[in-house]
Amino acid sequence: MPLIQDRKTKHYEPHIQIKGETIKVNAGVNKGIYREIIERFVSQLDTALCIHKRLLVLRFDLHLNKYSKDNKVISRFMNRLKQWLNRNYGLQNVGYIWVREQEKSKRQHYHLALMLDENKIRHPKRLNAQIKEMWLPYGHMPTIKKPYFNINTIKANYQTIREDIILRVSYLAKVRGKRYREVQTKDYQTSRLSH
Repeated sequence: MPLIQDRKTKHYEPHIQIKGETIKVNAGVNKGIYREIIERFVSQLDTALCIHKRLLVLRFDLHLNKYSKDNKVISRFMNRLKQWLNRNYGLQNVGYIWVREQEKSKRQHYHLALMLDENKIRHPKRLNAQIKEMWLPYGHMPTIKKPYFNINTIKANYQTIREDIILRVSYLAKVRGKRYREVQTKDYQTSRLSH
């Protein structure tokens, strides 16, 4: 597996400045994150909050049974998941981020976060079951601790929850595991929500 030249900006501080705001992130002296990935996530989170005012943010991981040199499997999966969310919940503006990682394993895995209208879906139990079932032909979905957040822009604790979400999801931006891929293969993708 080739080790791809790194063109993104590495950040090794526990706080990062994004559009004049100081934000706590999951980084430090020995564990860096990519600035571009976390900036893109924060932008999509804030856009999703402008569109919906209340969000369910769901974090999950997907592991593959076999290696894939491109990201067609995750692209197809995300398209199917968005169609299912539209059919079952009437969700059309689905915010998301996924990152591809591979280190010592012979196959890559993906870390993901969804940003969904909480007025239409308040708890992820049914959604988690659907994701697990849809991903089963490709691999497995491990259980992770504290997989979701509910955030409401009019609640007093809004800023604290937003900070918690960004800190948690900043793990997806970590430097480790991102560069083992083909030259034309992306190591992350986000939604393109706009308001």
